[in-house]
Parts: sequence; structure tokens; C-alpha cells
Amino acid sequence: MTDVVFLVLLFLHIGGVILWMGAAVLSVSILGPMMSKLSGPTKMEFMKIIGPAFERYNIRNATIAIAAGLILYAYITQVATSLAPTSAGTPWLGVGIILALVAYIVGWVIIRPTNHKLWASMSQSPPAQGSGPTPEAAALQKRLMASSGIQALLLLFALLFMVLGANL
Repeated sequence: MTDVVFLVLLFLHIGGVILWMGAAVLSVSILGPMMSKLSGPTKMEFMKIIGPAFERYNIRNATIAIAAGLILYAYITQVATSLAPTSAGTPWLGVGIILALVAYIVGWVIIRPTNHKLWASMSQSPPAQGSGPTPEAAALQKRLMASSGIQALLLLFALLFMVLGANL
């Protein structure tokens, strides 16, 4: 018999993870490098348009992935124990959970505030046409790229550990 609760939670968790990881990879591999090539006014306009929507997208999908994953883990270990990982897989799954939670915290504690500081910095002192970012904005962009890269790497390792734990 098919466990509908398990399937719904699994779908929400995997869907949230795919969207969250996709956004992290997009940010690190395309948006970040592209932003460094834009001029000041163009960069500011682009960030005004995409920044808040991209942030809401990331927060929503990361929260869905984390919440559904934790509820799924509780469900398979407390209710549908036949679906729980083996004793060999449980520690690997635990490491994956911890890495995903750390990635989530990095998003809330470093990436989100850095984005807000960068937006505020760019809107307070609009650079002249053709000039580069202010030193403060350049430092914030470096911090944003580094923390986004760390988050993407944490998510990659979380995925690997969870797949390993689920298949042992």
C-alpha cells in the first residue's frame, strides 16, 4: 500500500531542495560573475529588480526543503518506521541534516543581511556612469559571493550524505 503522507512530504522536500540548490548554483555560477561585469547604475537597477524577488524565492524554497525534510524524518522514524533508514544509513542522514541546517543558517545570518547592506549601500550613493562600486559595496559583493559559494557547497555535501544515508 502506498503511504500518501510519505509521498507528499518526500515530494515537498525534494522539490524544495531542487529549487533551493538550483538558486544557489545560479547565484554562484551566473549571477555573481555577471554582477561584477555590470556598471554601477546598471548593477543597481538589476539588483532592485531581481534582488528582493530572488531573496523571497530562496527563503521560501529553503524553508520548504528544511521543514518538509525534518517532518519527513520525524514521520519515518516515529510513524512509518518501515521507511526509516537502516542503522548504517542513519548517521550519514544525520550529517546531511546538519549540513543542510548550517546552509540554511548561512542564508539567514550572512547572505540575507549582506544583501540588505549591499542594497542600502548602492541606493545611498549611486555611482557615476562607468565607475566601479564603492569600496564598501565591493567588500559586500565579495562577502556575498563567498558565503553563497559556501552555502552551495554545504548543500552539495548535504545532498550527497542524505542520498548515501537513504540508500545504505
